Amino acid sequence: MEKNLKKRLKEETLYGTFVPFALGDVADYTSRLGFDFIIIDNEHGIMNQETIFDMIRAAQCQRTPVLVRCTNSTPDMIHKVLDMGAEGILVPVINTAEDAREVLKSALYPPMGERGIAYFTRASSYGMIEDKTEFLKKANEEVFISIQLETGAAIENLDEILEVEGIDMFFIGPNDLAASLGLPNSHPEMGRIIKETIDKITAKGKTAGIFVTDDETARKYTGYGAKLILTSITKYLTQGVKEYLRKAKNS
Repeated sequence: MEKNLKKRLKEETLYGTFVPFALGDVADYTSRLGFDFIIIDNEHGIMNQETIFDMIRAAQCQRTPVLVRCTNSTPDMIHKVLDMGAEGILVPVINTAEDAREVLKSALYPPMGERGIAYFTRASSYGMIEDKTEFLKKANEEVFISIQLETGAAIENLDEILEVEGIDMFFIGPNDLAASLGLPNSHPEMGRIIKETIDKITAKGKTAGIFVTDDETARKYTGYGAKLILTSITKYLTQGVKEYLRKAKNS
């Protein structure tokens, strides 16, 4: 891409998808569909580090930015996927401002964070960089750091979380949030909470993202101010195959 995700979000709404299948070919295929970026889902997908590495490279061959949804916020997880060359991370279950700060510490090189420096990784061109100081500076500027707001605690602590500088996207997970609050997804109170959350995020000049399962909901949330819309390829693969079979068997 000519512009990284941070720059593009200043000018446009971006649409991406989770990729939960552990195969480089699937990442390659998905990156050809027209999404602005993909997220390799290591939280719910069953995959090892070698597979994640292959998926990152496969998608980037199509010049598609790649984030990785981590299993957790531990430094070893975040360090690994960034060293593999992923453009950024999405970290689940962030409930407090301190949780958010810990993510930043793990994702940023000193002096801004505590990410370990290794000049033999793919992210550092396997050591073939001329200016190491410039490399570290650019890496900190361009890495895309996003966190998930998906519990009642996160919503309760939202004002404090939004005060943490350096988070590029605040992602609302409607399914987990509804479960945390003891509400069905379709409950009117969920609609109010989601809109209020997006309003708070955007009022601070921050980027709101959210998961959707259809185009109508996507339009609704972009109307609220969300700038990053995520779906999952599994829903549309299932929908397309079932529709084909229905028509074929009844023709």
